[in-house]
Amino acid sequence: MPGFSNNGNVVLIGQVTKAKSNHRVEKSTRLLRNDRFPGDTNVVYLGNIASAIIASLESPDTPEFLEMPGYNEQKWRLKTVSGPLTVTITSDSYWGFGLLTSGYLNVIQLNGPASVVARLVFDLVASSSWQPWRFKHSRSAKKYLAKSFPEITIESNEKAWSNLINVCKDETNELIVVMEAAINNVEKKIRAIDELEGWSKNKAEVSIASAKYDLNIAREALQDRNIPSVERAIARIEAALIESNPDNAMNEENSGFVIDKDLASIRFDEDLVIKPAEDESIPLLDLTEAE
Repeated sequence: MPGFSNNGNVVLIGQVTKAKSNHRVEKSTRLLRNDRFPGDTNVVYLGNIASAIIASLESPDTPEFLEMPGYNEQKWRLKTVSGPLTVTITSDSYWGFGLLTSGYLNVIQLNGPASVVARLVFDLVASSSWQPWRFKHSRSAKKYLAKSFPEITIESNEKAWSNLINVCKDETNELIVVMEAAINNVEKKIRAIDELEGWSKNKAEVSIASAKYDLNIAREALQDRNIPSVERAIARIEAALIESNPDNAMNEENSGFVIDKDLASIRFDEDLVIKPAEDESIPLLDLTEAE
């Protein structure tokens, strides 16, 4: 994959389809602000790709503009960091002198763990009504890439997008397979045991049925490219397995966290109270004259 390594360093080129003047750049800090920011700012047309990426990041730093928009408010370069992921986006015109939004593209540089990069790209495409690798003006896009990024072609760019989507899809599907195996394993244990103290076989069977239902929900959500829904279903499955697994009941009964039954009979009577005779052997310190 061009521009991609095991460390998750990738360069993607995407077609901008919409751009609005609802963002500003604070002049003194070069930080991205909304259109209601009261300070001294410049207008910037962020575009739908950059807006979607920033919205998909988890607690990102406020994006900082490495290249400020000037007379052309849709030509800029910004950078933000979200945990282990660094995102740099460059907005540039490639057709029609930048007079129309369809003449702009974004160069997206992603540096971070491969799984994090793949997840971001997956969410970006899943939440979009367009395929970012498809350019409105393909001939001009080829010329732009040949001049600015000779190592990237329209075909290799599309393959890079698709490969990242598949990486995220495969990892998520692998997680679903692991959950299915865990459900089957716990179900076998439930069938082999009748009852345990603090554990109900009937409740365990209900929990397993619920886990199987959520497993189907996870599969359907993956088909719909809804990873957050997959994650919620997986979390419910894990909780159901913890409740239904008879091993947990047995471990809980034998663990050090459970109060020993023999200790329950201990009474705080005379045997546990220091008697006056014994008290004399204990040295006392007078702290009243410490001053």
